[in-house]
This record gives sequence, structure tokens and C-alpha cells, in this order.
Amino acid sequence: MYTELGLSYSRKTTTFDENNSFDSESQTASLSMYFLERMALELSYTDALGLRYEKASNSDPKRTTTQKSQIIGSDLILTFADKKSLLQPYIKGGGAQISRFQQVKIDGQDTYTLQPETATVPSYGAGLKIQLSDAFGLKFSYDVWKTPIGGGLMTDDTAIRAGLTWIL
Repeated sequence: MYTELGLSYSRKTTTFDENNSFDSESQTASLSMYFLERMALELSYTDALGLRYEKASNSDPKRTTTQKSQIIGSDLILTFADKKSLLQPYIKGGGAQISRFQQVKIDGQDTYTLQPETATVPSYGAGLKIQLSDAFGLKFSYDVWKTPIGGGLMTDDTAIRAGLTWIL
């Protein structure tokens, strides 16, 4: 039995023109407790922020949309290689609790806020860990959450992550 600590970060900036852009950033911390050599229980926390700036024309008011998400996850991981292998592909599945917040501010007008209730949803993913030494590695993953969007409908929210991992 051993424990692994992981940290990942993502940042993206997209600019359409001088009046329209989108910035997003997320940080994830995870703690994985391995047992039976190739299985682990992973607990994770993700904090994400997105800022969208929009203006249809120079005469229109600027619209700023702020979206925040916090995700607390618990997944069972199955690794397809032992902990000393250089390449360690894995799959995972479990659940997550998602809290979301959105605020829309239009210059010269009201500010609107939307905060859907906190939801517990299924999650799954796949990844690859590259073990560079006995204690240090790189971790790449693709994660999916089934997020409610109202009226009983669900959508896939996804993340592609890159980060560092340490075996404690």
C-alpha cells in the first residue's frame, strides 16, 4: 500500500477580436491511496474559473460573464502496469460533487447571477502516468463529469489535464 499526491494546472486564453475574449483557469489537487498494487482510491478537488468578455459592436455595452466551478471527486483507479513501470496507463470511475456559479454583468445595466444547486454526478476518465523516478512522475488525463443542465437533462463536462505526481 502506498499514497500518491498529484497537482495539475490548466490555463487557456482565446481572443476573437479586441472586444471578445475568453480566459479559463483550473487547478486540481488529488490524493490517491493504492492497494492491491494496481488499484487506488483517488480523492480530488478542482477549482475552475472562466471569464468571457463580449461586445457585439463598438456601440454595444460590454458584457462580462464569470463562471466558477468547484468539483470534489472520488474515483476508483485501475492501473495497467506496476508502480515501477515507466508508462502506466489507467482508467477510473466514480462520482463527483459539483458546485457552480455564474454572474453576468452588462455595463450600464443590472448584474445577473445564476447558481444551480450542488449536484452529485457520475464521473469517469482515462490517463497515462509517466514514472520518471521512484517518487516523481508526470500525469496526463481525460476526465468526464455528467453534469445536470436542467429539466432532467445531463451533459458531459470534460477536462484534459497535465500535472505532476509524487509517491509519498
